[in-house]
Amino acid sequence: MDIRENMRLIKNYVLSLNTKGRNRTVRRQCGLRSRSLVIASAFLLAACAEPEIPLGEIGNVEGPLGGAASDEPRATLVAEDILASGGTAADAATAMYFTLAVTYPIAASLGGGGECLVYDIETNKLENLQFPNTAPAAGGTIAIPGNIRGMTALQARYGRLAWTSILSPAEKIANFGEPLSRAQHMAMVLNSDQLLLDFNLNTIFREENGEFVAEGTKIRQIRLASLLSALRSEGGAAFYGGNWARTFVEDVSNAGGNITLPDMVNYKPVWLEARTFEVDNNTVGVSAGRSGEIYRDLWLSLFEGKGFLGIDQEIELAEVAKNTVEIFDAYQNSALFISNGTTSFVTSDSRGNAVACVVGVKRPFGTGRIGEITGIVLSPNIPAEESEFLTSPMLIVNLPNKDFYYGSAATGGAAATPASISTALSVTANDKDLDSAIQGPRLFATNPGLPLLYESSMGQEDINNLKQNFPILVEVDRLASVNAIYCRDGKVPNCVSRHDPRGYGLSIIEN
Repeated sequence: MDIRENMRLIKNYVLSLNTKGRNRTVRRQCGLRSRSLVIASAFLLAACAEPEIPLGEIGNVEGPLGGAASDEPRATLVAEDILASGGTAADAATAMYFTLAVTYPIAASLGGGGECLVYDIETNKLENLQFPNTAPAAGGTIAIPGNIRGMTALQARYGRLAWTSILSPAEKIANFGEPLSRAQHMAMVLNSDQLLLDFNLNTIFREENGEFVAEGTKIRQIRLASLLSALRSEGGAAFYGGNWARTFVEDVSNAGGNITLPDMVNYKPVWLEARTFEVDNNTVGVSAGRSGEIYRDLWLSLFEGKGFLGIDQEIELAEVAKNTVEIFDAYQNSALFISNGTTSFVTSDSRGNAVACVVGVKRPFGTGRIGEITGIVLSPNIPAEESEFLTSPMLIVNLPNKDFYYGSAATGGAAATPASISTALSVTANDKDLDSAIQGPRLFATNPGLPLLYESSMGQEDINNLKQNFPILVEVDRLASVNAIYCRDGKVPNCVSRHDPRGYGLSIIEN
């Protein structure tokens, strides 16, 4: 990608950042239940006793649930119900993903791919589950989906609830309809000049006059509901073999792609050890792939030696800009400024397990085509250099003590990487609360000769310092979107979760 193309994308990127977002949060109200330590009368026992709520029903968990945050409100509410029903972080993440596939298809379609970071307290391991879109053996314009198989693998290994309860919320929303969220609506509006959608997608998301349907419009996706019903009853793996695989192959063929049944059957997600590095006595886990290498290198270039005990060691924004340029200089030919084609989410549970994921369809609405039978938004078969730049999810754990401290995942092009790192280190190294950390001003630069993007909330002194090395500065409303969970002292009762106020998602708030 040449400099002129980069400048065009920067222009589109800046234009897409003019609308302010408002964070939406929900506080879980936990009832206080007294327990007598002295045997009282049978009457009092009968009056105070409550029936035990079984696993799989909301109310199974008393007290702190853990946390959940995503880019779309309905998905977070589903995750909260799963956690309240006794589900694990993996259960909640899986239910959240399949809900996003219905309510936020511009980025979370079943046709996409992605990866997750997982911490399981029993195995005491940090793992990286990778399920990217891959190219068919014969090539073609459409990529093999990875999300269904990947999220199925996550729930199979670390889930606790019945599979049917994980898929039911998404199936019901697709079948009976749900008001279009602000998150999905704004993602479409901000990318309206880039979206070339087929007839079926336009039928769902556009009015007859060509405008996108308004926020709050009830959206039903009957084809997708039929597929989710089959996945609920037959299991996620059924999509990659048998009748549904043949059906999807037919959908792809009708859309001009070359996926075959052997392509589907042979697709497998991969479990890897997470790439890790140490910060004091804690371990930071990131992707084993390219995104994790970039994440680690930028973190260490900025914050090495300033770990969990490095309180009050603020990092100058000019230094963030300088080191970001050094890291991303090698990626000048990548599509660094594409956004809204990926989405992120994080979950943790009452036992101290955690999951952070990033999934996407490479560009907003992928190919712009939807399967006529399956209702799946199809992902393009294009190289990483032409796709939205993926930022690694991350988890921070004290492995000797089995304490989960922090997890996050971010999207918004390459700017999401410094945004994610700055948020994490503001909490862990500078002792800021998660709200302050996630609201801090952000910047992004790839080359001193290209514009440096900075958020309008940045102070004038920092702007003046940046001008010494970057002659062209462009003010934007927001850069990237971070979902995060922070558990102070590594203790579940201290966990809080936040969705970035720059977006339109939702998070559970504890404490």
